[in-house]
Amino acid sequence: MSRARRRHLPVMARLMLLFSLLLIVFSLAVGLLYNSLMRRQSIGHYSESMQRHAYAISQNLAEMIVPAEYDGLDETRFIVSEDNIAPYMALIEQMTNCNVYLVDVRHNVTGYFDGVVQQLERPLLAAYIEQTIALGFMGKTPTIQASIDGDTHLTAAAPIMNAQSRVLGVVLLESTLRELGYAQVPSSAILLASLAISFALAVLLALLFTRYFTKPISCLQKVALALAGGDYATRTQIEQNDEIGSLAASMDVLAERLEDARARDERLRVQQQNFFSNVSHELRTPVTVIRGSLEALSDGVVTGEENVRAYYRQMIAESCWLQRLIADLLELSRLQNLEFSLDMGDVELSDLLGDVAMSAHALCERKGVMLVCEEPAARYTLRGDYARLRQMLLAVVDNAVKFTPPGNRIRIALSPDAPVITVQDEGEGIPEGEIAHIFDRFHHTRDASRQSTGLGLAIVQEIARRHDVTIGVTSEPGAGTTFTFTFPHT
Repeated sequence: MSRARRRHLPVMARLMLLFSLLLIVFSLAVGLLYNSLMRRQSIGHYSESMQRHAYAISQNLAEMIVPAEYDGLDETRFIVSEDNIAPYMALIEQMTNCNVYLVDVRHNVTGYFDGVVQQLERPLLAAYIEQTIALGFMGKTPTIQASIDGDTHLTAAAPIMNAQSRVLGVVLLESTLRELGYAQVPSSAILLASLAISFALAVLLALLFTRYFTKPISCLQKVALALAGGDYATRTQIEQNDEIGSLAASMDVLAERLEDARARDERLRVQQQNFFSNVSHELRTPVTVIRGSLEALSDGVVTGEENVRAYYRQMIAESCWLQRLIADLLELSRLQNLEFSLDMGDVELSDLLGDVAMSAHALCERKGVMLVCEEPAARYTLRGDYARLRQMLLAVVDNAVKFTPPGNRIRIALSPDAPVITVQDEGEGIPEGEIAHIFDRFHHTRDASRQSTGLGLAIVQEIARRHDVTIGVTSEPGAGTTFTFTFPHT
């Protein structure tokens, strides 16, 4: 249940939660790190300062209280009187903010105790102070820190030496970070302050940036709903150089493609309606003729042997016409079906052109048309269905023969510079306004000679499309027509 609710959180709520968590973690990390670094830096700074002060005091006391003829503090405690040492130590404590102690070789400690300068004989001191004193008597200037009851204590020592570098005593400085001026904010205060600031910043940033983040997403949602509703003309109008911009661009491309697909579907629907209308029209005429002839023969309306034979010949012709029409329709349907595979292989264009010329020669002879075939020495090989390509070229040559008057010439040629085949006739030509429609189904309705179903050039176009062949047509009425087949380069 909790995961389902989280998935349904609004974007604004998720952004606010994300900003809050990030800023809380950032604030806590920065606060803790800053406090740790400041504490470490302060300890180093104060330790170094105390060390310098201890060394300076030891040098000063060495001149004041340890003349060369004395061997140690145990022999003559202080040359300066107690009246002088008290204000001296008070001045030092005021300047250093540290407790100042003088330790002799017997570990007697002189310092402020209960507001009075006193000497304590071998007092029991804390371990870190004893360690600092011991290092001082070894001639070192140590600084040691220790945590006691939540406070960080710092100690620094410097040896007091005579002219022979004999350690006669130790100056000890002791204080806490708090007494030295370092103010450490409690962790709980840091946490509460960080939480408060983080939540305030998170709410502010969420309010400022939510509209920027969610506006394009809302726009994408509206466009998606519009596309789902069939409004393919809608666009996102989002221009951003980020992932959302890429998604918007992809959605705009999708909308364009859906719009194009709907336009194609509409064109196909109109074409199908026209196709079925044309097929119905083309089938209705021969069926009507056959039926009328049969009814006339059956009812005895037609008498006489010659008339009966004429009716039979008419019905046979109409049946042949129907057979050709149905065969062409099936052929066109197969070619338009992408699942219908072609018998692909290597095709040599010069061989293909020679085969087409041999088959077209008989057609031209019957009509008295001259056929000219030009085959250059260049050879072009491509992948294709030989039989289908031969069918494509023969269909165009057959049309050229039908529309070329006897005595004129038909020329078929293969270009020596490119894989291009040209079929040129000297026929009646095609009007300029008709050229764009010659590949439409049933554009040329049944002619008087019953030699065309009106599907031949549509089949030619489908074969060319399946082989990536480009067809160009130029024509001049009364002068002839030229078909150009440009084959793909291998």
